[in-house]
Amino acid sequence: MEYTATLVTESKKPESVAKALNVDNIRMSGLEITTSVSGGRVETRMGANSMTTLLSTLDDVLKCQIMAEGLV
Repeated sequence: MEYTATLVTESKKPESVAKALNVDNIRMSGLEITTSVSGGRVETRMGANSMTTLLSTLDDVLKCQIMAEGLV
């Protein structure tokens, strides 16, 4: 992957949020997303072959995480 980003956020229930985001964990040509819990925080790592894809993916993950956080 040419471009990478790591999003680390605090959460009231990090395991539940990570589980909700787990359906977004993908590995396909040009894009990788993995979400896990680390030290009580939700950690999402992303990699993409283009900056545009990485930024769009980051935006999507943030929206999904905000929604998941509101539901737990």
